[in-house]
Amino acid sequence: MMRASWVLGVMCVSSTLWAQETPAAAPAAAEPSNSELQQQIKQLAERLRQLEAKPAPAPAVVPVAAPKKLPLDLREPPFGEYDFGWMNGTNRQPASLLTMGPLTWSLYVDAYYGWQFWAPVDHTVFPSTTAPRHNEIGFNLATLGVELQLDGPIGRIYLQYGSNVETDAGQDATVQRGFFLTDKAFQFIQQAAAGWHFHALHGINLEIGIFPSYVALESYLPQENWNYTHALMSDSTPYYFFGIRNQMYITQRLKIELWLVNGWQTFGQWHEGRAGGYLVNWRPREWVSLTTAAYFGQEVQLDPGSFRVYFDSYAQLRYYKGKKERSIRWAAICFVIDAGYEKRTTPDWIPSGTMVGASLTHRVQWSDQWATTLRGDLFYDSTQALIPKLPLASPYKLPTEAQNGIPPQPFLGGGITLTQDYLPSPWIVTRLEYSHREANVPYFSGPGGITGPGGIAAMDFRTFKPDLRNRDDRILFNVTLRL
Repeated sequence: MMRASWVLGVMCVSSTLWAQETPAAAPAAAEPSNSELQQQIKQLAERLRQLEAKPAPAPAVVPVAAPKKLPLDLREPPFGEYDFGWMNGTNRQPASLLTMGPLTWSLYVDAYYGWQFWAPVDHTVFPSTTAPRHNEIGFNLATLGVELQLDGPIGRIYLQYGSNVETDAGQDATVQRGFFLTDKAFQFIQQAAAGWHFHALHGINLEIGIFPSYVALESYLPQENWNYTHALMSDSTPYYFFGIRNQMYITQRLKIELWLVNGWQTFGQWHEGRAGGYLVNWRPREWVSLTTAAYFGQEVQLDPGSFRVYFDSYAQLRYYKGKKERSIRWAAICFVIDAGYEKRTTPDWIPSGTMVGASLTHRVQWSDQWATTLRGDLFYDSTQALIPKLPLASPYKLPTEAQNGIPPQPFLGGGITLTQDYLPSPWIVTRLEYSHREANVPYFSGPGGITGPGGIAAMDFRTFKPDLRNRDDRILFNVTLRL
């Protein structure tokens, strides 16, 4: 009982002390007057004006790398300043349809029908690198190829088939020297090269392999030429080389090529000395192109002291360009002049000799579809060193070439060619062509042919003599597809 009273007393004393120590509640704050509110609004408005007047801080600058400057040859591609599609020996088509990244594919099919007025019994038209068969629907050339263009590595390979293969690469006699160099291994390769592109000057290409030659102007591919068949001078000079080529584009309008090759349109070589040459092409304006080239080498089998030098120059001039839609598109001429000399040391009854040739070609492009070309050409070969000989597999020789201790007779030949082109599409060309050729010696296939009796090789070749005539007339129809 006493304990309960004591606890109750303690609780009462504690409550009294707590009540004394707790402060009284603060009185409510007085509301600001209207004048004070207006003063605060003015202060806020002034503060806002000051903030708006202060310039905003500049945004942080993020460093951006400057764009990489392209090499000069990409900013100014060689010969890219003008349109040179009018030139002879040049592909006049738009850009290829078969480009896939760094690869550009190519398809080429060339077919023809030819009639030689002598109607040779063996259907062989000699000499000719293009359309060499009479009264037949012939397959002149087919090519399938691809080119690679990377930032550095470059290369190409073109495989070919057709009668043009036999008339050119198939007549290379150097494949008979030793083993592992046969026409079967190489004649079906039109081009094959690997190399490197350097971004110096306006571009430098260094390649090794088989590459085209433009000595005497005309291209190996008839579609690129103004005429379908070749001039005698072109058929007597190289269409390809096997070796090393250095192309230097000194400026956007000037190219210099240097060659180190095995020989004069040969896969192999007869002697240990290397052949070579150069080509310089200058195109100062869209309407003119000037080219000069030279070749030096030893080319005669069994004559180590022989030496051949050959100079080639040609000019192309587009003298008219239509400005109206219905006017003639353009008209142009090209003039070629060649000169050469071959030194002979053995046998002593074969003399050294000179070669001189010229051609003049005129083309009128009437519209995008129609064009007409007229060409005249002349070629002189004092020792018959360059003119095409009878086919390599033939047991016969030209009656006027060097043989049996008798020196060769000088050769003088030439002709006139008229070609009419119709292009229903940029990718296909049709041609109708008439060609007349003459020579001072019997040189062209006659009615009896050049093969044997009845057009078949004779069992005994001594019982037959090739029938050769001093003139030749042909008419041809050609269709060429190129993609």
